[in-house]
Amino acid sequence: MPKKRVTKIDPKEKLSPYLDYQSNKNKRKSQSKTQNKLSASLANLRSERKSALVKRLGLIVGISVIALIGLGFYISPLNDVVSVKVEGGRDLPLAELVKTSGIKTSDKVIDHLVDSRGVNHKVKQKYSEVEHINIGVNHLNQLVLKVNEYQTIGYIKKGNKYCKILAHGKLGTQLLPWSKVSPDKPVFIGYNHDMSLNQSLALFNSLPSGFQSQIKLLSGNTRRKSQVIFVMKDGNVVIGNVSTLKRKLKYYNEIKAKATKDSLIDLEVGAYSRPLTVKEKRIYGLT
Repeated sequence: MPKKRVTKIDPKEKLSPYLDYQSNKNKRKSQSKTQNKLSASLANLRSERKSALVKRLGLIVGISVIALIGLGFYISPLNDVVSVKVEGGRDLPLAELVKTSGIKTSDKVIDHLVDSRGVNHKVKQKYSEVEHINIGVNHLNQLVLKVNEYQTIGYIKKGNKYCKILAHGKLGTQLLPWSKVSPDKPVFIGYNHDMSLNQSLALFNSLPSGFQSQIKLLSGNTRRKSQVIFVMKDGNVVIGNVSTLKRKLKYYNEIKAKATKDSLIDLEVGAYSRPLTVKEKRIYGLT
């Protein structure tokens, strides 16, 4: 009996078309997914670009509208200064101060709000009392000048009037009557030279605040350049030396406690007290 012929079949060869089909199918699916993702990304990108463009256009339009409104207000009569009000500077001539500032009713409010340096420079140059001016606005077009003055250290007598001695060492520009002199501040009398005044002022500023507050007058009518004379609020007179007074003040309270009313407390050479004479009381304005 003849043998049957056996034909060998390669499984890979038979499955190859199927495997190729599956592979191609998978590739097409993968490509389709990639294309779908790419399409989605492009759509998102276009959407983001459109959104960004709309935002930029909106910003440009918004800025343009605000600029037009601002320009319209700037050139309108609503931005014209109609009046100027001054706050502070009670001892200064307010009408003259406004005139010095250079502000006119034809000026624009915004110009002075944005740049106040010109007003400050003009006013401070004329009035030494003024430390700084802040410019504000009321009722849309009324300018308000808020005057900040230097602290008053004391007063100096000039004729029958009094002038402020200011914290930065300069004298005020206004001559004031006695009614406008603060009783809490000392008065410098008899000073004819700036040098002696500056020396006494420097000494006064270096003294303890507790002693400063007790001083009523500082007299420049001294026998020697190194001498200082303080008329106190309690009626006593203190005499000292410019270079040694601060050191000797430690004896002041002890001597004052033992002194009688209207005494001269001498801290210039030694440290003692004695009653003031009638002539001395008259000289120091205590009678």
